[in-house]
Amino acid sequence: MNITTTLDPITLQDAPKTGPHLREGDLDIYFVSDDSLAAYQDLHVERPGLDLEHNLDNPTEEYGTDWN
Repeated sequence: MNITTTLDPITLQDAPKTGPHLREGDLDIYFVSDDSLAAYQDLHVERPGLDLEHNLDNPTEEYGTDWN
């Protein structure tokens, strides 16, 4: 299954299917300009499984494990 969107996620303008585009898995995203595509590629995507190393349920030795 392939999904195509012509709504530029940066400018929120309708992009032509002849312009710059990016394929992410089964999703084709079209952009109004190369600058818009570059801005999209520069966005930081949070990946909780990889980016968040510590949380309240995963205490570290630095802060100790005794919460009493």
